[in-house]
Amino acid sequence: MKHRRLDSRGLTLVELLVGIALAAVVIAALNIVVINFIHLSQRGRFLNLANAFVEGKVENLRNSGYATLSTGTTSLTSQLPSQLPPGSTASMTVSSAQAGLDKVDISVTYRDQAQSHTYNYTTYIGELGVGH
Repeated sequence: MKHRRLDSRGLTLVELLVGIALAAVVIAALNIVVINFIHLSQRGRFLNLANAFVEGKVENLRNSGYATLSTGTTSLTSQLPSQLPPGSTASMTVSSAQAGLDKVDISVTYRDQAQSHTYNYTTYIGELGVGH
């Protein structure tokens, strides 16, 4: 009687299950990486939008001049970029730092994945303008 050799070119059931389990772990890890990348990209985009808004606002204030500033707090929420999440708020507080110099504080608050983030910016605007 002749002995037949088993064909070893295929995979056993155990090898197949181990391969599927390993592939599932790798796919789950990649999914977490992609989700985190998307979240960080969104967070960076929101921060970039808030920063661009504040810098534009400060530039407008500087161009308008010291004489147009009035002390107090003003809401800037209606001027925020529409790309920021709903419910975002912004305010500007102008206070007199010393004679001929006003301190301007601008704050932008937005929510990103159930976390509140606040971007604060402080600058000074003087009677003599920038560089004097």
